Amino acid sequence: MLEFDYTILIQFANFLILLIVLNFLLFKPVLRVLKKRQDVIHSLWQRVQFVKDEADGLGRAYDDGSKERRRPVLEQKDSALKEANAASMKVIEEARAELTGELAKIRVSVRQEADRTLASLKGDVDRLSMEIVKKVLRRGS
Repeated sequence: MLEFDYTILIQFANFLILLIVLNFLLFKPVLRVLKKRQDVIHSLWQRVQFVKDEADGLGRAYDDGSKERRRPVLEQKDSALKEANAASMKVIEEARAELTGELAKIRVSVRQEADRTLASLKGDVDRLSMEIVKKVLRRGS
């Protein structure tokens, strides 16, 4: 059974004194530093947002001004991309045709190897079955 005596009151008082001391020496200074840090970060974030908005405005103005100058370059780029795409499709089709031929050759060689292996296994099956029959007959006698 638990017994309560005066030492529990002393421990409780020690705990309260510890909390008060920690509050003044640790918690309040740390919280002040964290608040100051949060304020600095918030002000920097506001400054970043302002600069970002300003940069977005400048970017839009630049895009609007340079759109007409970029149009011929974009058209050339599009035509070059179309030509490159057509050339790459041609190369892909050639490679596909070549790979189809290679695949047919590989299938033939795999089929031949499978047939050779099957014939070899059939010969082994006959030999092994004869050995098994001999051993079974020897045991049975």
